[in-house]
Amino acid sequence: VMQALPFHLPEPHSNLLRTLCKQIGEEPAREWTTALAASVTNMSERTLNRHFQQQTGLSFGEWVRRARLMAALMRLAQGQSVLRVALDTGYGSHSAFTAMFRRVMGVSPSDYFR
Repeated sequence: VMQALPFHLPEPHSNLLRTLCKQIGEEPAREWTTALAASVTNMSERTLNRHFQQQTGLSFGEWVRRARLMAALMRLAQGQSVLRVALDTGYGSHSAFTAMFRRVMGVSPSDYFR
């Protein structure tokens, strides 16, 4: 049984930002910088950041981190290996992913699903 996710990932209301968020969800390993997202949406970085904050209550960077973590949690719940999940969600190594996971969740990925 999947544990409840530890947080909600707010969805922006504008179609442009929703499309961007969908793309991030489909490509969580891509390096989603503010500059890249701004060019994808044809906005300035400043405008992108302002709209993201207004519509989701989160900075763009924080939203991307949460989206990656949610993708990781779903994959781990399906039984995928920590290394595979780490690489598929944009982390360079098992240890980098585990450090982020422990910082955010308070436990290691393996302990979370015990």
